Amino acid sequence: MQLQLYKHLPLPSDRMGSLWALSSIEGACIIEYGPAGTTHFATEGLMLLNAELNAKLFSTHMDEDDIVMGNTSRLEETIKEVDAAYSPPVIFVLASAISSLIGTDVESICEDLQSQVSATLIPFTGGGFRGDYTLGVKEVLTALATQVVKPPLKKKERTYNIIGSCIDAYNYTSDLNEIKRIMQDCFGYHLHTAFTSDSSLKNIATAANAEFNIVLRTEGIACAEILKEKYGLKFISGSPYGLQGTRQWLKKIAETFDIKANATFLEQETKQLKSQLLRIRQATFSYQPLEVVLAGNYGFALNVVPFLNKELGLQVKQIFVNHNKAGFANDINNNPIIEKMLFNSSEEEKENLIKEIKPAILLGDGVLLEMGKDVPVKIQLANPNLHHIQIFDQTPFMGFKGVLYLLELLLNQISRHKNRLKG
Repeated sequence: MQLQLYKHLPLPSDRMGSLWALSSIEGACIIEYGPAGTTHFATEGLMLLNAELNAKLFSTHMDEDDIVMGNTSRLEETIKEVDAAYSPPVIFVLASAISSLIGTDVESICEDLQSQVSATLIPFTGGGFRGDYTLGVKEVLTALATQVVKPPLKKKERTYNIIGSCIDAYNYTSDLNEIKRIMQDCFGYHLHTAFTSDSSLKNIATAANAEFNIVLRTEGIACAEILKEKYGLKFISGSPYGLQGTRQWLKKIAETFDIKANATFLEQETKQLKSQLLRIRQATFSYQPLEVVLAGNYGFALNVVPFLNKELGLQVKQIFVNHNKAGFANDINNNPIIEKMLFNSSEEEKENLIKEIKPAILLGDGVLLEMGKDVPVKIQLANPNLHHIQIFDQTPFMGFKGVLYLLELLLNQISRHKNRLKG
C-alpha cells in the first residue's frame, strides 16, 4: 500500500463513519473501548461537520497495563455501569484503533455479557482498519435495520423514512428540510424517521410502521434491502439535484409507490426555476466554456453532475471522490461518468490536476477550496469542512430550493469575479 503525505486531512476511517452515523441518534448510548483522548478527538471533529452530539458517548479509557496484558475489565465494567445507570434499549460498543490493533475481541465480549445486561449490545469491530468512513456508515445503517427496527404494530399512513441522511453529508439539515417540504407539498406525505441525522432510537425502532423508504446514498441500500425483505418496505434510491433531477426523482416516487403528485405544486416550482436557469445561462454566455472541478462522495457526484452539465451549461472536467472505490464497484461499472472520477486521490495529485486544468469553478470540500486559491469561483458543497459555519437550516442544495440557492451562490461569485473569468 502506498503511503500518502497530508498537509490537510487524511481519509476518515470506518471508525469515524460509525461514530458519525451513531452520534446524532437521540437516546443512543455509545461506548468506545480505547483511550479517552481518541474519543475526545472524535467528538471535537463533530464541530467540523457543524453537528451536535445527541447520543451519550462514553470512553472506557485504556492504560499501558490494559494494552500489554490484554485486560478487558474496563470495558466489561463500563457496559454494566451504563446499562444500570441509563437503562438504554441498545448499547453500541465500538473498538478503537488501539483495541483493534492489540486484537481485542469486542464481539465475543459483548456475546458473553449479553445475558448480564438488559440492553441489546451491538458491537462494531473495525477500529479504523477495515475501510474508510463509508464502510462505517453502511455498517451502522445495516445494524439498525437488523437489530433495532422492530416489526410494525400498525402502519402509519402517508409516512416514509429517509435512509442515508447522516451528519457527514455537507448541508444535511437543510437538504433534509427541503425533502420534507417537497414530500409534503407534492404528495401530502410526512417524514417518520431519518437514518440517522434527525432521529431517535424510538423512531428508528418503529421505522417499519412507515409506508416506504427513500435512500439518499449508496451506503444505505443494504439497509433498505433488509427492511424490504423483513417487513415489505419498498424503496427508491437517489438524491434530487437540479430541476429535471428533482422532477425525475418525484416521478420515480410516484410510480414506485403508486401515489399521485400535486400537479399545481410541480407547475409552480418549475415555472419559477426555468426563468432563473435562463438567467445563469445569460450571465455565463460570454465566459464559455466554464470548466469545473468537483469533489464529494460518489452518490453526490453521480446525482449532481447532470445538473451542472445539462441544466447550468457548465463543463465538469474532473471529479475527486473523497473515499475509496471499494463497496461501490458494482454501481460504478454502469456509470458513464466514471472516466472523470478519481477515488481517494492524494493531495499532491489534486493540486497538480487543478494547476493543469485551470478551472473557472471549484465545487467541493474545504480542503479542495484551500488548494485552489487561484481559482476565481469557489463554492463549498462537501465535507471535510475547514472554515464554513452553518447555522441557518434553509440553504439546501437538494430539491427545488437547492437549485435556487446554488444559482444564487454561482451568480454572485461570477459577478464578483467577472474580470478574472474573462481574462
